[in-house]
Amino acid sequence: MYKIALCIRDADSFLIATVVRVGATDVYVNWPRNHIKGWKPHTSYHASGRHHQKSFGKAFNVRQEQKPNTTFKNTRNVISFPVATDHHKKVNTRVQPRDFDATFEILVEQLRPEKHVTYVYADLVEPGKDPLLIPGAFSSPAGHLQRRRALDRPHAA
Repeated sequence: MYKIALCIRDADSFLIATVVRVGATDVYVNWPRNHIKGWKPHTSYHASGRHHQKSFGKAFNVRQEQKPNTTFKNTRNVISFPVATDHHKKVNTRVQPRDFDATFEILVEQLRPEKHVTYVYADLVEPGKDPLLIPGAFSSPAGHLQRRRALDRPHAA
C-alpha cells in the first residue's frame, strides 16, 4: 500500500484528502470526515476498472473504465474537488507525515477564498508519461516519486 497525504499548509499542515494505492491496481481517494459517524466519503478506481464514488455506504456515478494495470493508456481523472482558504479549518485534521509515504502540500496563500475556484485533481497516468495539466496547474511530486518506483503501472499524479 502506498499512501499520499493531500494537505493545506497554514501555520501547520492540515489533511484534506488521501490518495491510497492498494497493491498494483486499486486506487482510492478518501476525505477525512471522522467527526460524522458512518460517513466515509471516497472515490474508488478498482483493478477491474470499476470507478465510482461512495458516501454513507451508497455508490454513485458508477462506470466501467480501463483497468489500471500495465496496459493502461493516457490519463484518467479519478476525481477533482474544490478547496478554499477555510477548507482545512473545517476538517481540522493535522497531518502526521510518518503515517504517509508522501505528502503533497498546497500553501494556503495559493488558494482563493471563494468556494469552487481552486480544484485538486487526482489522475491516473499511463506508465512513463507525464500528466496532462490545464494552464496554471502543477503536478504532485508524490506522483513522480511513485512513477520512479513503478514505471510498469499507472501512477497517481
